[in-house]
Amino acid sequence: MAASEFKNASIRCTYDNGLDDKGKTKKKVKAYHNVTETAAADAIHAVAIVLTGFGTKELMFLEKQSGLNIYA
Repeated sequence: MAASEFKNASIRCTYDNGLDDKGKTKKKVKAYHNVTETAAADAIHAVAIVLTGFGTKELMFLEKQSGLNIYA
C-alpha cells in the first residue's frame, strides 16, 4: 500500500499585464511559497486580495499548488 507525505505548497497568482500588439491579454505570474498544508481556500483568497492591493495589476487567477512525496 502506498503512503504520501506533504512536501510543500505555494500559491500562484496570475495578474493582468495589459494587452500585446495583437490585442491578446498578457499575464504576469507571481508565486508565493511556504503555504501550510491545511490552508483553507477562503484564507488563501483573503491573502491574495491583500497581496494584490500592494500592486496595480488586477488578479485574474489564483491557484494553490501542493507537492507530495509518495512512498510504496
